[in-house]
Amino acid sequence: MAEKQSLRDFQAQLAERFRTASSRNPASKLGFQAGGRHWLTDLAEINEVVTVAGISPVPWAKPWFAGLASIRGTVYGCTDLAAFAGLSEVMPAGESRLLLVHPRYGINAALRMERALGLRNLSEMSEAARQEDDPDWWKGRWHGADGTEWIELDMERLVASAAFLDAGA
Repeated sequence: MAEKQSLRDFQAQLAERFRTASSRNPASKLGFQAGGRHWLTDLAEINEVVTVAGISPVPWAKPWFAGLASIRGTVYGCTDLAAFAGLSEVMPAGESRLLLVHPRYGINAALRMERALGLRNLSEMSEAARQEDDPDWWKGRWHGADGTEWIELDMERLVASAAFLDAGA
């Protein structure tokens, strides 16, 4: 019979696999979906991806600020990425998948997403032209071989932007 593994050990092994894949191929990005759009982020800009049972709402916050979540004793401010970007309504309450921003940015922030899509290689995509109204925290646009448009995040710019930091209503 196979040995049972704790969730924490599994997440640590998964994070290590992401780091190993990233060091072998720096063009690898984590793909995820939010607001019906496909997004990319550099693995070095995130800490991990977790699922939480619920997020505690915060009064007098902007609608895109989903609330607070405690993850292994650390409190994270959770932003619904799609709502923040103006792409969709805030996701309904319930189980949430969160992309935890790397601690080196000095902010305990998490981005709420619909689902993780795994590693994507930029060398298999073609770069698309930026549009005039793209926010400065969009690093670029890419097209996959299947025609899917991907938006690459600049996590550092996102978490440092005044709009992101001003979650109060």
